[in-house]
This record gives sequence, structure tokens and C-alpha cells, in this order.
Amino acid sequence: MSSIGLPASPPARPAAAPPYFFLSYARSDDDPYVEQFFQDLSGEVRVRAGLHSGENVGFFDRNMEMGTIWSKELVDALATCTTFIGLCSPRYILSEPCGQEWHLFAKRCDQFEQRSGRRSTALLPALWLPPRRMPPAVQRVQYDQEHFSAAYRRDGLRQLMRLTRYRDEYLEAISLLAQHVVDNAEVNRLPPLSISERTEFASAPSAFHPESEAERPPSPPKPDDVHFIVAAPNRDEARRVRQDVSFYGERSVDWIPYASTHTVPLAGYAREIAARRGLTAGASSISLNSAGAGDSEGGARIIVLLVDAWASQMDVYRQALERHEERRTAAAALVPRNTEDSETEERWRLLSDGLRSVFLDRIATRDSLAYRQDILSHRAFDEDLQIVLETARNRVFAARGGVPSPPAGSGMARPILEGP
Repeated sequence: MSSIGLPASPPARPAAAPPYFFLSYARSDDDPYVEQFFQDLSGEVRVRAGLHSGENVGFFDRNMEMGTIWSKELVDALATCTTFIGLCSPRYILSEPCGQEWHLFAKRCDQFEQRSGRRSTALLPALWLPPRRMPPAVQRVQYDQEHFSAAYRRDGLRQLMRLTRYRDEYLEAISLLAQHVVDNAEVNRLPPLSISERTEFASAPSAFHPESEAERPPSPPKPDDVHFIVAAPNRDEARRVRQDVSFYGERSVDWIPYASTHTVPLAGYAREIAARRGLTAGASSISLNSAGAGDSEGGARIIVLLVDAWASQMDVYRQALERHEERRTAAAALVPRNTEDSETEERWRLLSDGLRSVFLDRIATRDSLAYRQDILSHRAFDEDLQIVLETARNRVFAARGGVPSPPAGSGMARPILEGP
């Protein structure tokens, strides 16, 4: 059959071609909307670049969370993409992984500018949910926003997507971003990082948290706002009471109760959740000596117990928990339960009875803050811990006769009274 008169198909890109753009965003930051934005932007980039409808033009990591190992795919995309788009939101500028991604791509831009003598426009902050303040690293990026609508500059892409009346403004923003991405790929293409340079990614500093790096000036220690005490055995201890010890590490604080779906130790995950609420957080293993020394609570105003149900079956941990209950220093006790941990599920009635005998007084108060059991997933843990921290924080301020300030980065402001 002759193909005379038919339009030629656009050529396919090489399979190893670098992505046109890398989308950096805060995980759990309205993920369905973020994914839709990624699909919409990808479609517009394909049209403007003259590519097939099914071609991958962007990189969007759906799996990486705080504390996880950077995948080779993510590293390669960050090292070779031609534009970096950071979806700026209150959660984004608090995220250390997002700050690391920003730092690493900014390094590529610096190298390009030093070698070419031209300013790079490849690092692009996009307003998702505009934060009240931008980190200096973002403020230094000179990208002209005046071509975008007032609704975008005021409310961000998230709001344009959610409200039908802003449909035209959203489509206009997508078009502007896509054209910027395509122009960048054709005119200001950055050289990729070498294989040796990519090995430093996991230890990169966060561009949003320079005060946490080595250049931070020394300051006197200050009390933690919240301290997490982990009551869980280490791997060797766990073998005394159960068969599957894949949820445990060399130390109690290495306990990963949701290991099948979330590979971050619970203590580290809890500290990240606290940080999102503007709280300073510490963590330690529960003290097993009778004096109760060594819990290293750091003067915390709020103390939270993170309890492995199997600890109730081990005398040394049970006694340590009972000592804590006698002192009643902890505001709350949280007990994760992973339904994919078949051994725990089979023994749950026994484990639950053991927990009830330790925390009987807490359970009797019917205070939902004091004791939370059956936390079935890491996302449920996130939600429950946020409730616990906010309630405990309000109680601390109420006891002192004060008014709590809104958490850092929450987007909440003190009310301003206006009158005649």
C-alpha cells in the first residue's frame, strides 16, 4: 500500500534519551493532583516537541519517601534531565529529600554557567501551594512569573486544578511551562553528570536546610519539643519470642513494623512527621534498667511511646513499660499493627491482652490521645501521630496559660482583627 500523501510520523527518540523534565514534589502532597499535573504537562511537552503520544518525556517518582534509598532511575533522571521543576508548597520546603534534589540539580546549573558563561533557566520553581516564605535557595532562582495569571501567583497550581472556574488559567500555565521545558531542551541543554559524580547523591545536603549542615554555627543545645521512645526488641532479642524477625534491626530504634510497605524505621518516620508540624524531635530506645536512666528525653515537652506488641511478651520490656506507666511521663502510646505480618496476626489476641494489662490505666480513661492500638498502615500512623502531636501540644500550652502558635509551614496564620 502506498503511503504517498500521508503525513510523516515524528521520529521516535532513542530509548536512552534523557527526560525533558524532572518533577520534584513532596510525597503525600495531594498525590492524585500531582500525578494529573505530571500527565497534563507531559502531554503538552510531547505536542510542542513533536513527539509520539506514548513517549516518556518526564520523570515522576511515585515511590520514594523519607529515608528510602535513592533508586538508580531517580539518580539517572536527575543527572541527565534538561529541566528541573520543583512544586513549591509548605511541605516541599520542609522536605529534606526535596532539598537534596534541588541542591543536586542546582549544582548542574552552576557547572553549566561556569563553562558556558550563560545563565541557566533549567531550574524552575512552580507554585503548587505557595508557602508563606521561600528558602533563600528558591529565592535566588530568577525565573519570571509575570507571564502567569494572577490566580496562579496567588493560589498556585493545586487550586487551579481543583476549581472549575480556573480551568483556562490552569491550561495557560501548563502551556507556558511546557514551552519553557521544550525551549530548554533545545537551547540550554545541561551536560549530564558523570557516573562518579552520581555516587554522592545519597549524602548530598538539602538546599532548604543549610542550618542543618556542617557550616551551621555552633549553638547551645535546646530541649526537644517531642521525644519518641521506642519499646521494641532488637533482632536477636526478637528471636526469643517469634520466628519472623525481618521487622527488626541491630537496635530497638531500627524497628520497621510496616517493612512490607514502608522501609523506614518507625522512629525516623515519626521524627519526619513531627518536623512537618514544625516540632524538634528526638528518639531513643526505652531504658531497660530499673533506675529508668538512659531514656535521653532531652527535656522534651511531649513524650510519645512507640510500642511493639511483642514487647508485652518479654519480661524486660514489659517491666520497662510498667515503669514508664508509673511515672506517666508519656503523653501517648502508639501501637502499630501490620496486617501483612502473619505471625503477629495469628497471635494478636495474646499480644493485645498483654498490652491491655500494661496500659490498663490509659485504656480506662477512654482518652483517644493516651492510647492508640491497631494502627494498620504507615499512612494511618502518619494521620494518628499528627492528631496526637497537635492535641498534646495544645494541652501543653493550655496548662501554661498560653496560646499555641501555628506549626511552621502549616500555612496557618494568627487571626488579625480589623475594625472601623
